[in-house]
Order: sequence, then C-alpha cells, then structure tokens
Amino acid sequence: SDWFMAPAPPRTGTGLNGIALPDVCFNQTDKRVFHAFVIGDWGGILYKGSTVPVPADKRSPNFPAFTRTFINGVDDNAQQRVAAQMKVRAPISQPDYILNMGDNFYWGGVMAHCGTPTWTHIETGQWQHVFEQVYEGPGLDNKQWLGVLGNHDYGGYRFTATWDQVIAYTWGGPRSSGRWVTPAQYWSAKVHYPDFSIDYYFVDSNVFNAFPPEHMAGHNICGAAHNVAGASCGLSGPPSVEECPSWFANLWDAEVEWLERLLSRSSATWQIVVTHFPPISGKDVWMRIVKRYGVDLILTGHQHLQAIWGPDEASNFLAPTAVVVSGGGGGITCEGSPDKDGNDDQYGFMDLTLTREVITIEAISHGGKLRKTAQVHPRHPAAPAGAEQQDRDPMDGDRQDRERHDRDPKDGRNDTGASKELGLRGSGRGGGGPRDDPAAAEARHLV
Repeated sequence: SDWFMAPAPPRTGTGLNGIALPDVCFNQTDKRVFHAFVIGDWGGILYKGSTVPVPADKRSPNFPAFTRTFINGVDDNAQQRVAAQMKVRAPISQPDYILNMGDNFYWGGVMAHCGTPTWTHIETGQWQHVFEQVYEGPGLDNKQWLGVLGNHDYGGYRFTATWDQVIAYTWGGPRSSGRWVTPAQYWSAKVHYPDFSIDYYFVDSNVFNAFPPEHMAGHNICGAAHNVAGASCGLSGPPSVEECPSWFANLWDAEVEWLERLLSRSSATWQIVVTHFPPISGKDVWMRIVKRYGVDLILTGHQHLQAIWGPDEASNFLAPTAVVVSGGGGGITCEGSPDKDGNDDQYGFMDLTLTREVITIEAISHGGKLRKTAQVHPRHPAAPAGAEQQDRDPMDGDRQDRERHDRDPKDGRNDTGASKELGLRGSGRGGGGPRDDPAAAEARHLV
C-alpha cells in the first residue's frame, strides 16, 4: 500500500508511543526519482470570527531580540505565501508525502484542554481553516502529512493545550481529509521504493523547552507563571506542573533508547530523523547517535527561518550527516526581515528529491526562489567493536521492526523508572535540559 495506516486509536496520546506503522510502498516502475516536501512552524492564529489564519507576531517588544520592521504583504500572510509556492511546485515534483516539523498551531496549539481520549474530536475550526483549506490543490490533495509535535503544540509557555488532539486527528474529524499522520509522540515508518528504502524516525524533542517551573517564564512548557494552579493533562500527562519536567525527561530517555535500538537494526538505504528542535539542543546525544549508527539526514524546525547544514560544511558539527531547519512555514513571523520577492531564507519549505544514490535538498522561498541546494550521500555507521551493528544493505531487505517501547499509557512515563529527577542521564539529554542556563536557552531561540 502507498498509504500510511495507523492502528485503532488508543485511550491517551501516549498510548502508541514507539509504534512502527506498517511498511509503505511507492513502487511506480516508471519513476526513478521521488519527492517529499518538508515544512515546519506553519499554522497561524485563527482569531474568533475569522476563517483566515494570520502569523503570530514575534516582533513585539515581548521578544526584544527579534524586534524588526513589519513587512506588509509578506509578514501578514506568510503562511499563505508558502502554501502558494507549495501549490506551484507540487504538480511538478509530485511529492509522495509531506514531512511536518511541528508547531502546527500558534500561539498555543489546538485551543482546548488536554486529556481527552484520542477517539474524540474537539472542533475549534483550526483544522479546517489553518490546515485543510490552506494546503490543497493538484499534487497536494490526498498527500499525507507525517509529523511530530512542537513546543507550541503543547501550549508554548504551558503544557495544557490539547496536544493529544494533534495526535487524535490521525483518526480524523467530521471534515478531515484523512491526510494527517501523527499517531504518537514518537513513532517510525519504513518506505519502500523500487530500488531503495527509507527508515523514518519521528522524535519528540520538546524536553528542550521543559524547564523547572520557576525558570524561563516565557519560554517554558512547564513554567509556573502561565500554567494555572492544579494544571494537569490527566491520564495522558503531564500530571502536574511539578512533575512536568520529569515527564518530558522520561519521554526523552525512552526515545533515545528506542531510537538507538531501531537504528542498530535498520537495513534501509537511508535513515532520516524528523524532530522539532535543531540538534544544537541535545548536541552530544546527536553527535554520538549519527556517528554510531550512520544517520543520513535530520529534519527540524523551531527556528523561524530556512537553513541547510550541508554534509561537507565546516560549521556542521554532525557532518557528513546533513541537517535541515525548515521553521519558516509562516505560522509565526520569521527571525529576520523577509524580502517582498522572496530573495531571503526566512519563509519557505524544502523539496527533497529521493533516489538510491543521493538525496537532493532544495530550499524554496515564499517567493518561489531556489535559495540553496545540497546533496546527501549515505553515511555508513561507525560500527564500533563489540556493538551489535548490522551492515546496511543498499538494496534493502524485507526486514521490518514493529517493536513498541514498554511504556505506561496512563502517564507516558518510561517503565524502567529512568530519570526520576529533573535532570537526565548523561547518555540521554546531552547539551540541554532543565538544568540549562536560561541565558543559553534564550540564545537557542526557545520560542
């Protein structure tokens, strides 16, 4: 099948964490190259009474580091400009699916309270007006969106937005097109093509915005300043403000263990990680993982701009693993000043050309300009002595890994009991965490 299929919905948003979806095949024999689009931070604010989303304005005095002139004609309809260029390119590239980096709805996610069962749908108008009616047309219709949650999907500076509804929409709503695929906080999928395959790993990295309650009032999912007294997401978690940092810490620990286990057994031609935060957060963990297991590409968002860390660039500390930052989807105003014609790297999306030998990354701006191109070649794992590392077969086998992580669906915690404290294991979180210096976190654009 060429359709990503999720199992029956679980009781809570954490119930399918670690799920491997059934393999998907795009085996059109007349095609030798295949495409996927990449976009993040795309969903604008839907004000009461309106059906047209507008970008969240990050240029305000509340964010002095990002204060700049508002560019009329660009900043006021950035999401629509990016979507328009996707519509222009889609009939040509014919993407098989869209890879979504999260921060789906600004400012604070789906506008309801977390903790509802995933088989229910809460109607806020956002799905219809911010997603379904914006990303449609030839080449985009009936193309699934495979994604992760961003910090704003949890609420931005609180954790009680209906983040579990972002997962629940995988099973649709009254007017759903059926394209949305985010069945869990972390999950995997294998895609087969005629002569190559890709293992995708979707990872929740929002631990890097989950600080102790008294820290980072404006940039902290777990902050006491904006979470009301007694805040809780019930069975799905986080259970409370006090337990929020450790809830995200446990989640990250479980994911790292899960990711390494799956990577060690991958027989696919390509290994691609999809996550929200760029790998400057958790730098030590990512450096170890990409080297040990040969991850080829990491796709991210969060920073509200468009960037490619090429596999041969000196500034790329993960080289030859390439990194994409596609946080310029237009749901929030960009980091720098955009150009009215799109001669900038602020708003846009990425077009991946997928083949057995090479993945070509093209950065497309909100004006339709090709801003940068990079090519990625398979990175082989280090296979350290004594490690159980399977050699990668470029032709791929039929091996499938459908293991689920042992988790307690009641609260989303790792059953091993790891990370009971606010900090994390040294092998887990790496260069970031609840104990980070707030000033350093600010510098990493934790907005």
